[in-house]
Amino acid sequence: MDTQSALRRRHSTRQFSPRPIDDAVIDAILDDAREAPSWSNTQPWRVAVANGAVCDSLRHDLMAAAASRAPSPDYPQLFEYPPLLQARRRATGFGLYEKLGIAREDKEARARQFEKNFAIFDAPAALFLYAHKALEHYAVLDAGCFLMALLLSATARDVSTCAQAVLASFPDVVDRHFRRTSEGSAEKNDVDDDWKLLCGVAIGYAADDVVNTFRPARIPVAELKALPR
Repeated sequence: MDTQSALRRRHSTRQFSPRPIDDAVIDAILDDAREAPSWSNTQPWRVAVANGAVCDSLRHDLMAAAASRAPSPDYPQLFEYPPLLQARRRATGFGLYEKLGIAREDKEARARQFEKNFAIFDAPAALFLYAHKALEHYAVLDAGCFLMALLLSATARDVSTCAQAVLASFPDVVDRHFRRTSEGSAEKNDVDDDWKLLCGVAIGYAADDVVNTFRPARIPVAELKALPR
């Protein structure tokens, strides 16, 4: 699949089938994604892979945490947006609920739909993306390049994904499922205190569900271009 096709076919899948995804397929996607550019080729990203039983256990723990306490993410999660961005955010949210037949005033149904985020949309696997704290915003920028490469590679392989900031709401919950050591004492593949959890990615195969037909609008090229003086 060419890049243009992958860009236009990629979308956020919000309900996955129970079909498992092989570790070899995930490794192939990560092998593609590692070609992403980064600051001085520092490659300031790390990925924790939860597949099968590990993903199921993590799903249970994330849902329990979300039901019992406030989030404590490594990176602040924003809930206030400037008017221009808030309008786009609201249009996307209302469009999704309309697709699902959820009325704007039905707060309980909206809450139930939001809770599915912590269930990782029933995906058979999830990836957790970390950025190195030393490079600050540059590490986040580089991790974003890596993330986009990962999403496009998955699309080209007919694998469905959904990047989810909400999966980084409880880093301590994720930590319980992967080796995390004190700074300076980590082995090469450990997730130590140098790494901050940025987001998660649900990954697997899309279910035949109406939610997966939702496609939010993109702004036109004329709107995204800054005008010259």
